[in-house]
Amino acid sequence: MNKQRWIDYALQEGFEDFEIYQSLSGEKTVTWFDGQMDTFVTSRVLGTALRGTYLGKMVNLATEDTSDEQIEVLVSQMKEQAKTIQAEETAVISAPAECEEVQSQKHWVEPDNVLIQKTLKAVEEKIMAADERIIQASHLQWVEETGSREIVNSKGLHIHDESRVQAIVAGAAAASGEEVKNSFGIEVVENLEDFDLDAFVKKTTDEALNKLDSVQLTSGTYPVIFEKGAMTSLFSALTGLYSGDLIGKGISPLRDKLNTKIFSDLITVVDDPRNTDAVSLANYDDEGTPTKRKVLVDHGVFTTILHNTRSAARMNAETSGNGFRSSYTSPIGVSPFNCYIEPGEKSLDELCADMKDGFVITDLAGLHAGIDFVTTNFSLQCSGYWVKDGKRDHSVSLVTVAANFLEMMSNVTAVGSDLEWKQHSVVTPSIAFKGCAISGK
Repeated sequence: MNKQRWIDYALQEGFEDFEIYQSLSGEKTVTWFDGQMDTFVTSRVLGTALRGTYLGKMVNLATEDTSDEQIEVLVSQMKEQAKTIQAEETAVISAPAECEEVQSQKHWVEPDNVLIQKTLKAVEEKIMAADERIIQASHLQWVEETGSREIVNSKGLHIHDESRVQAIVAGAAAASGEEVKNSFGIEVVENLEDFDLDAFVKKTTDEALNKLDSVQLTSGTYPVIFEKGAMTSLFSALTGLYSGDLIGKGISPLRDKLNTKIFSDLITVVDDPRNTDAVSLANYDDEGTPTKRKVLVDHGVFTTILHNTRSAARMNAETSGNGFRSSYTSPIGVSPFNCYIEPGEKSLDELCADMKDGFVITDLAGLHAGIDFVTTNFSLQCSGYWVKDGKRDHSVSLVTVAANFLEMMSNVTAVGSDLEWKQHSVVTPSIAFKGCAISGK
């Protein structure tokens, strides 16, 4: 694809501005089952999104065919599309801006296939040998994902970046009588030669074993700790609260809450696409705007709205550099990137000791159906364990937790120190709350 030729032709055809966004994604997945490699899959997808302003309207078109012979056809399609757009507001094609880029601190070492298979075989054997109650290594997988992104436009912008992530995935099934419980573990691995298999296996099998012999709680209101995995799941499902697109449309419950207290003083929320602790980073968003660190909630006070250029124009504000696509075929939305709740100073064990008696939630189910985004009320199936006298006592399952997220986040008793990025771009530490309603027996 001769990008400059495409841009020149679009301008010649009357476009005020024109942009070409390309993403190249690759994946290699190796799965292992019952002592042998089960599947080996590789993929490579190059996608292109064209964006331009015609008759004052922003037009978007996604394609996988970028041969130069398609210029006239696709540009003509975009012109016709512009004539059908009714909305007055529009996004902006960005000019180059000064940006002091940061670089990832990850040092990825790509393993050969022999090492991958050797590792998966060893993990399976170690899982099966961990305890007589382990009945199966239910899921074993090695995953490599690579990506590159390039944005070129008529205003002289030209940016390019690359990303990579490698991870090992394992599951274990444990049985006690008729009861069977499963665990699922994933670890980001920079260098497979140095990976601590024993620690990974122990963590995975312990999780399955600890779920055995679970009981229901009697329905009531209990002190609760959302362990970091469960808390991350809940927090991630509600990051749209800070979106300027949803706030501008009046959908977000934070639509009139800027500079007011919405959470406990113990909660500070940060969005930082340049955070080098995270597995991925972004010096620019998908509109080519330089990204930056932003404090969304400062000790409980809602201080910053996330914007792309369209939502910023709607609210007479400036973009925050949060215009991202979910894929090359999707429009540019407003999304957090490396968003997290700042950790506190106490470990999960210390949170349990302080709670004395209460419920630690480790798993949530039904997140998409069980949350009302407008009110932030939620009712979710959950499991975890009961804490007695500050120590783990027994596993709990087949219960439901219900609360209002905004109210719950105003009743925080402590924030844990166990923030862990792994493969996520939105994370939280474990958080302790005064109480939540639990429905059980």
